[in-house]
Amino acid sequence: MGVLVDYFTADSDETAERAMSYGPAGAKLPYVDCKGWISELGDLVAELTGRDLSEFPESRVLVDDGEAAGVYRVMPETVTAFAGVDDARLREYAEDELLDGYEIERITAVRDLARQAVRLGHGMYRWMCV
Repeated sequence: MGVLVDYFTADSDETAERAMSYGPAGAKLPYVDCKGWISELGDLVAELTGRDLSEFPESRVLVDDGEAAGVYRVMPETVTAFAGVDDARLREYAEDELLDGYEIERITAVRDLARQAVRLGHGMYRWMCV
């Protein structure tokens, strides 16, 4: 059994909560499927930006069933910092970390989702399900 992780955007916390039962795909929200690979964005953003991890608070629980699924709001400072990471830095990070094509694709897609959230003034969220 594994953990499913999707990052998605929504115009409000109430809209994001609709993803609880069937994920963001089921709620017809823009999302990136990370298949459990990227669990907390703060760690990744700190590495990409060279900033201290303490600048990126952990995601806040919106709704959690206590057993198998939950929806978490990614903190705005994390989303904004991630949206500001340019392609050159992503390539450099990928080379330093010896990432494969799938990992590079996922990081880029989640970064682009963060950019979309910032541009539209939406929140960014993580849906997790066992």
